[in-house]
Amino acid sequence: MKIRILFLLLAILALNSCASRYSLNKLEAGPQSSQKITKKFKIAYIGFNTFKSTKHKNPEGKVEFEAVAEQDSRTLREPIGGSYPIPGENKPNGLRKDISQEKVMGFARSYLSVTGPTGIKELEKFLEIAKGPEGYSYSLRNLPYDYYIVGLHSPVFEKPRNAAYGFLSVFSSLLSVVTIGILPSYEAYEANTLVRIYDKNLNLLKEFEYDNDYSVWRALWIPPNPKECGIGSLTCLGMFSPVVRTNPSIVFEAGSAKMSADLNDYIANLK
Repeated sequence: MKIRILFLLLAILALNSCASRYSLNKLEAGPQSSQKITKKFKIAYIGFNTFKSTKHKNPEGKVEFEAVAEQDSRTLREPIGGSYPIPGENKPNGLRKDISQEKVMGFARSYLSVTGPTGIKELEKFLEIAKGPEGYSYSLRNLPYDYYIVGLHSPVFEKPRNAAYGFLSVFSSLLSVVTIGILPSYEAYEANTLVRIYDKNLNLLKEFEYDNDYSVWRALWIPPNPKECGIGSLTCLGMFSPVVRTNPSIVFEAGSAKMSADLNDYIANLK
């Protein structure tokens, strides 16, 4: 019994004392584009949010974790040729009756399939969402936008790249615990960004996909990256953390230069 208690104490010490170093996939932006955006368009940016993990109990009393969008955390901080509209920024002139419910529903569902219910608040800036006896209905508000650019980061929660990496993470983390953080643990996670560009009628014009896969090393002696993941950080705990963690914003920010360059070139050629 005493050995178990000692091992538990050592594990807690190791898990709470290790620094974390994130190894990011910094996407190359290539040569700086010489194309300038000369035409004035009204472009609304949607999403590009990261998420935080919250804990709650379901009606059966079971603890569950939910991802909640951080509305003020946008990984593309300087939207090219447009902006992130705030609630009430533009008063809609009614609803677009020339766009079918099916098209608007497809647009909404493609967004909510990643964000879950927490993404509704963002969509309500552009859509009217009503609940009827047969479920939800979606209508596009009549707003003065020429284009909509949607950014989605996924998966919301940390997800090992594959089963082999998952096994490696468990094995290395156990070794790190046994050695009280002297031997490093290694974790490898999947992450990607999907950017969709729609015209004012919600026709999909273009998609960009970005690979944001990343790795995390954790040990007592390792230099932290970012700096706030130093020894004792409760937000950068390893895979034995008591909470289910979401992918951190730095993972997706690493590709922002490449994303900005791609969007600049595409918008510059819009007609």
